[in-house]
Formats: sequence, C-alpha cells, structure tokens
Amino acid sequence: MPKSVKKLDSDVVVVGAGPGGCTVAKELSKRGKKVILIEKGGTRERFIGNRLDTLFRVEKELNVGLFLRRTVEGDNLTLAHGVGGGTHIYLGSAFSPDIEYWKRYNVDIPQELVDEAVRECWVSPPPDEFIGPGTRRIWEAANELGMQWEPLHRHVDFSKCRVGCEECMNCPHKAKWTAKVFAMEAVEHGATLLTHLKVREAIIENGVAVGVRAVGRGGQIYEITAKVVVCSAGGVHTAEILQRCGLQEAGSWFTGDPTNFSFGFVKEGRGNGFEHPMTIGYHDKKNGVLFSAMLEPYITWHLQFIQDEHLRALLKLYRFRKALGLFAKISDEATGQVTPDGKVSKSFTQRDWNRIQYGRDTSENILIKAGCDPNKLHHTGITLTHPAGTVRIGKLVDTNLESPIKNLYCCDTSILPEAGGIPPAMTIVVLGKRLARHLQTIS
Repeated sequence: MPKSVKKLDSDVVVVGAGPGGCTVAKELSKRGKKVILIEKGGTRERFIGNRLDTLFRVEKELNVGLFLRRTVEGDNLTLAHGVGGGTHIYLGSAFSPDIEYWKRYNVDIPQELVDEAVRECWVSPPPDEFIGPGTRRIWEAANELGMQWEPLHRHVDFSKCRVGCEECMNCPHKAKWTAKVFAMEAVEHGATLLTHLKVREAIIENGVAVGVRAVGRGGQIYEITAKVVVCSAGGVHTAEILQRCGLQEAGSWFTGDPTNFSFGFVKEGRGNGFEHPMTIGYHDKKNGVLFSAMLEPYITWHLQFIQDEHLRALLKLYRFRKALGLFAKISDEATGQVTPDGKVSKSFTQRDWNRIQYGRDTSENILIKAGCDPNKLHHTGITLTHPAGTVRIGKLVDTNLESPIKNLYCCDTSILPEAGGIPPAMTIVVLGKRLARHLQTIS
C-alpha cells in the first residue's frame, strides 16, 4: 500500500547541509525565519578519530584504490555527504574570497562579511610549533628556488589541536571547524534539520519555486512548501536538481580544481606524513597553480599508491614515514558536464595540461632540493577536489544567486563562474551570508 505524502511548511527550505546551506540556514533562522534544512546524508560521528572515517563520508564506487567516484574518463572525483558536506573531509585550509575575482563578475563582497566568517569559522594562522621539520624542508627548498612560500591560514582552533597530528580530515579533537557547527546553531535558533532525505526536484507553480519534493528512508515521500528554495547540494547534485526542474543548461560546464600529489623519500630524518597538513603554501596566480606542503593522510596515501602502481606499490607502502610530499592544484577551464543520469565527464584543455605539467615539474624541483632521491619521485593521478561551475553566475544564476525560476536560488560551488583556484569553503560561507542578507527582505 503506497505511503501517504508527508507535508511540511516553511519560509525557506535549504537543500544540502554543506557550508553554503548551513550558513544560509543559520543566518535566516537567527533572523526569525522558519527554515527547513535538508541533507541526504546523516550526522554520523561514530568513526570520528578513526582513519577510516573519510571513507564513510564520500560518495564511493567499486574500483581499485581510493574507492572514490570517478569521472567518465576515469579521474577521481571527491563528493561528500552528511551534515557539514565537504568541510567534513577537507583539511581545513582557509582562503578568504578573492575580491578582484568577484569584481570581474559584478559581485560585491562586503568586507564585514569576510571578517564575520573569519571569526565564526575559527580562522587563524598555524603557531610555529605546528610547522613540522619535514614541512620546513619543503619551505626552505621552495624559497631557495625563488618561490615565496608562507604560512597558510587554517579553519582550526589550535588550542584544541595536537602537535604532530595529521588527522585533519577526521579531526579526533574537534579542533577543525566544519559547517556542522552552523547547522547546529541553526537548530538552536529554531530551524528543522531533516537528514537522510534526497531531494528530487523543486515544486514549481507558474514559473515560481514553492517548495521541494524529497524521498526519505523506506521510500517516504515529502513535500515541503516554502516561499524560497535554496539549492546547496554541491557542484554536481545542484546541477542534477536544476536539470529535473527543466533548466537543461545546468551541468553544461564543469570545473574541478585538478589536484595531484608529488612525493619522494628522504634518506635522513622523517618525511612530513605525520605533520599538520597545509601549514605553508604558495598561490602561483600567474601560472594558475596552488602549491602546499602535505602528504596525503595515512590511509588515502596507501590507497592512492595502490591505485597508481597496483602490485608494484607493495614494495614501498612501508615507507610512509620517509615520504616527503606536496600537492599542486590547478585552476582549470570549464570543459566538462554533468549528465541527467548523474555522470560527470571532465576533459582537459591544453592550458589545463600545461598547468598540470608545470605543477609536477615545480614539485619535482622542490622535492629534489629538499633531499629526495630524484630517481624515486612519484606523481599521483588526478583528483577533482572541488566540483564547481555547473550553474555559473552570469550563465544560469544572477549576481543574487537566483536562477531563471523565481525564488529558486543556489549557494554552493556550483555557482562559481570559473575555477576559483583556492579552497572554496570560506568563499561559500561569505556568499551564504550575502545571500541571507538578500533573502531576509523577500522571504
């Protein structure tokens, strides 16, 4: 016997509890709005502090190695779920929005919103003792080669952190800020948090969004009416939802900040595997590459190595303590798409490949200068770490983040008009605050 439809009502329904959705929910609930925040994942904390935690918070598929979802072309694709979204699996690197970037698209970023985000998202530079000896070797080598590496700000409360702990992905000390902090604040101010619900589409009447339809556990159907719908389901799933709403242009573009790790093995001392990650780095804007010192976390390093080298990796897996590594993340062009069945295709332009090769060559030079054996360097395959650009500002949403469907807004990495080139959490929080300011006058 079919189940009855469960109906709920709100001023604003927010789809997706990542940094954008949680920020909008927090800001509007504090302003007295009736908010329903929907997340397809849960609030799982059972495995926090366990190195396997990350595997439970990413979308997976069967393949050798990392078990991450893949693009049609076979590159790794990082998609998170659960309250907090991508901030549960990120490493806590805090980059403020690039004001000049946003000016190019006529998007004003008020400085007071950036300052609020810095305070509320636990942003601070790493104390000196958190920059480990392996990381310092990379820092010194890079600067000797003429690059201006420097400490990077972090979404970390260092009073709770531990020197020598590298488990930022699944912080066991609750020292890393995640968007779940904002979700819980929203609940304290009266918002309703619904988990394990997958939104299929917005409910549209006469060209206006008036709510969403979702499916919960056991096939329970929900219809949630609202004056405003905010889609914050991430760079891939927001595009899927908008496609089902009839906006077929959604997903016609795709950027992913292609990232690869490079590492070698030091003969003397230890590498940087058991050190706080991303404490130093360098944003090479001229060449479109962000560099930072870190080795992939313990479990993912082993799985990535197996994915790249298969059985040959078994002879080297025991050498994690001697591994010294860094990553290069490029700003790619929006040549890709999300198909209606949810598949992601991502091709690379010649400019992209030039940047990828530049990142690898530069990483090699730094590692050799830092004392790694030049004959035993390794470059991982490509991982798309920040799926974005699928409903770009200026293409499918306006500068207030509203889509062609009235009262249907988007607030996540999907709205980025081009690859940002930096970790996006802070940018999305600030855009969420900006959107909440706009919505408080109309909802």
